[in-house]
Amino acid sequence: MAAPLPPISGPAPIAAPGQKKDFTKTPQEIVSEFWDKYFAKKPGRVTSIFPRALYETLLPDSRPRGLSSAANAAESYEAAARECREKVRRIVRECNRTNEKFTDPDFDIEADPNKNCLNGLVRDESGEDEPHNHDHADHAAPRTGATTAAPHPCQETPSGTYETAFPNGQGQAVPRTLSAPLGGRHGVRAGETYEPGSVHRVDWIFESPKFTVEGYSSSDIKQGGNGDCWWLAAVATIAHRKDLMDRVCVARDEDCGVYGFVFQRDGEWVSVVVDDNLYLLHPDFDYYGDTYDATGRRAREHRRRYQTGSEALYFARCADPNETWLPLLEKAYAKVHGDYEAISGGWSGEGVEDMTGGVTTTIATNRVLKKDKLWRELVNSDGDFVFALSAIGTGWDWKKGGLALGHAYSVLRATEEVDEEGNKVRLVKIRYI
Repeated sequence: MAAPLPPISGPAPIAAPGQKKDFTKTPQEIVSEFWDKYFAKKPGRVTSIFPRALYETLLPDSRPRGLSSAANAAESYEAAARECREKVRRIVRECNRTNEKFTDPDFDIEADPNKNCLNGLVRDESGEDEPHNHDHADHAAPRTGATTAAPHPCQETPSGTYETAFPNGQGQAVPRTLSAPLGGRHGVRAGETYEPGSVHRVDWIFESPKFTVEGYSSSDIKQGGNGDCWWLAAVATIAHRKDLMDRVCVARDEDCGVYGFVFQRDGEWVSVVVDDNLYLLHPDFDYYGDTYDATGRRAREHRRRYQTGSEALYFARCADPNETWLPLLEKAYAKVHGDYEAISGGWSGEGVEDMTGGVTTTIATNRVLKKDKLWRELVNSDGDFVFALSAIGTGWDWKKGGLALGHAYSVLRATEEVDEEGNKVRLVKIRYI
């Protein structure tokens, strides 16, 4: 049996200023007291290790307990919105000082040779083709400012093909399927690969760019080359609510090309600022080399046909050829999650939560207890709820009853009408993204 160690010899730790040394204690007793200060008597969590005065903006809120969660959420939003507006103001001042448009150094899609703004950290360079799993889809209806989020595996859906015209020197077009792996480059979701043709600013792409044209609307929304129909369905459910959209899109300066948004992330509100560079489907006229075009007519025609207006965008776009709010909102949402691939596949409920701070409730249609109660919530006369809908497939079928399976939809309106025979009929208007 081992004998106990003798007391540690040597000088005792230096006492704090104003504190007298206790010369009656052995060095071991003093050292033990020192370390005892760093051991909790009961288990708990370490919430910070840095001095709050130096890292106040990075560390958790130190407010005393007892405040309601509603107060915390409201204060968290107001703090994030103020921070976002201040960021935009600072950027605008700097742009005017340097006479230069804003370029976001943290999410610069123009100077991104490794495609870090597009693809996730885990990448498969093998080039092997894998199943094309796209959007996750929800089961049924969300409540209290959010949509449903059912933990159901994503379904295989038909791949969309974009006929992208790339001049090959003879003025011909080379079609390309975006969903097919290109160059052996895969992201986390093997099978969905991003290959934009070019990057340009809003005022270069659009003839008369406007952030909104007659306000926000679900009819504005068109999906692009990302599998984020779940998020677009979430946007569509709140797009008719200007009060909610203005809480997300809080600040901007279209001349300087800076846009500020606020999202909820991991339980608290965060601000994010992006520039107005956007991905386009087609490359520039002279992308493949110096092409003789003395008058510039061919370059102008190429830009007009392939790189002008909303239809030229690679990712989400508005239906109006000059409206810009949706692609910029999508870019900000991709940035706050790391990259565009991070928002491919998900649940509409989470999307609405991220933009409203609401709470998701999942309602599977085959488990509804009281249909009349659900109907009253769907009719939504008081505006307390927003809803989304998802059609879940079995894996081998991709459409049923006129709906694309494995896809998310927005519930735009529920109403009760009378048919030709005088019977009441309940109708739900949904939108395919």
